[in-house]
Amino acid sequence: MNSDKLEKIEATLDGIYSLLLLLNQDKLNEVKNSLLKSGSVKERIYEMCDGTKTAEDMAQSLGKKSGYVNSYLSRLRREGLIRNVARDGKQVYQQVF
Repeated sequence: MNSDKLEKIEATLDGIYSLLLLLNQDKLNEVKNSLLKSGSVKERIYEMCDGTKTAEDMAQSLGKKSGYVNSYLSRLRREGLIRNVARDGKQVYQQVF
């Protein structure tokens, strides 16, 4: 498959993803609020998942060890709130919604 076709497929999928987020925003916010207690460490880590930070970056920002942050990242991943992204040779974390 050539890159033009792949780019079109990616653009179409991005559009569908955006539409699904928009149409289900209330439900997604309910789920997110039920999983993330306001002011909790888990919520703070979730907020740092902007697609640019590694677990080590987050740990340093929180003054915690990487293993501590990794345990929350694993839980957030299992709950479907974040995903791993390889960027510039690093493993970073990005919010799904």
